[in-house]
Amino acid sequence: MLKRRVRRGTEYWVREFNGVGRRKTDEHLGTVADVDQARLREAEAEIKLAKDLTAGSSALRIFGYQRPDREPTAVLAALYNHGLFRAGLTLVGSHAYGALVNEYGISAPVYKTEDIDVARGQPLELVLPPDLDFQGILNDSGLEFVPVPGMPSRQPSGSFKVPGATALSVDLLVPGENLGKVVPVNELHTHAQEIPLLDFLVADPTDAIVVGPNHVVPVKVPAPERFVLHKLLTSQSRKTDRDKIRKDLAQAAILAAATEQDTPGSIEDTYAKVPARLRTTIRRGAKAAANLLEDQTASAVLKRIAGR
Repeated sequence: MLKRRVRRGTEYWVREFNGVGRRKTDEHLGTVADVDQARLREAEAEIKLAKDLTAGSSALRIFGYQRPDREPTAVLAALYNHGLFRAGLTLVGSHAYGALVNEYGISAPVYKTEDIDVARGQPLELVLPPDLDFQGILNDSGLEFVPVPGMPSRQPSGSFKVPGATALSVDLLVPGENLGKVVPVNELHTHAQEIPLLDFLVADPTDAIVVGPNHVVPVKVPAPERFVLHKLLTSQSRKTDRDKIRKDLAQAAILAAATEQDTPGSIEDTYAKVPARLRTTIRRGAKAAANLLEDQTASAVLKRIAGR
């Protein structure tokens, strides 16, 4: 809800929300003098939408919607409440896949992951206070994250994890040619890992909703046709993890069928924009994913890409 607070004689607006464990947290919107009525109406509309969607979360799961666990959704809510998705951050990986499947309204096997991958294609349009960094934003979820030690240990980390038995982790990713290279992200006062073709993946993000048990979070996710092609690439870039290879191919195949039905031709049109040096790898992935599809139209699309 929206509330007015007073600090050191200045009155300001905050949006109050619940984190993990129902710990109340404030998102600062600005002073009463600076925040106009249009911004307040926008914030009230966002809150109403979140409340309405949260009320229907259980029903959505019954109807086959993908729904992450409570803790990952709380982390995404913290990123949203600090304005990171509005500033240009994009959710990628399996949680983005779940959001895209929900957007299409299709039934698919439920994915299970404790990994949250978020990508920063360009410098984000925000300025954090000097005493707040990316790790601090993650901790506003109500969970306590620590950096994952780099390799070697003196190297800064682009990954954060909740200590203990939980496997919940967050990876901050940026475009780059050197897979896994750690580079600074100055506006978040942190570091991130380079991932090839990430700039292609997040070049044209779309709006989506992540529905959790206690949170409904507006996010940015990759355009589905770009997500399909990136999954085809990553499936063939892995060397030994067969489970992740199968998961990449399955996600690419399911979204390829939905995308081709919704916007015929978009996958092939987007493939034409892929850098030439990566097309051979994507063609191998397209051939493997085509064999998973019963949908003849989508299978034919992937086979045409594989044959180019």
